Amino acid sequence: MKRAIVVIIATALVIALTSIGTASAGGWAGSRYEKSNCTYTKETNLLYCEATFTHEEFTSEDRAVTDESCPNGTRLIRRTGVRVDTWVGWDLYTGHTPVGHHSIAGNEGLPETTWRDFTDVDLGCV
Repeated sequence: MKRAIVVIIATALVIALTSIGTASAGGWAGSRYEKSNCTYTKETNLLYCEATFTHEEFTSEDRAVTDESCPNGTRLIRRTGVRVDTWVGWDLYTGHTPVGHHSIAGNEGLPETTWRDFTDVDLGCV
């Protein structure tokens, strides 16, 4: 059971870190933001940008669930479908545009995961 929990946590971290890398480029001034996602403050010469990002991937994931009918109390379920990770990211820049070398701070929220078009298969007791 401990192994299954460790696998689930490790999988979630890998997906979260992978998702963070996919939310780049294509926006205003080559950033990941649209101009409407940003607010410039003239007095401080700072530009604050914040947006919600989404990463979708077709994948399979094994999950351990509590089941009192199993000898060790755990059942393994394999979910296959489209995993959708959504998170909020923000950055603070000096100047009028979100140019990478002018970024002075930024952060990524933890992704919220949902699934669509999925099927679950019971793999039995662990």
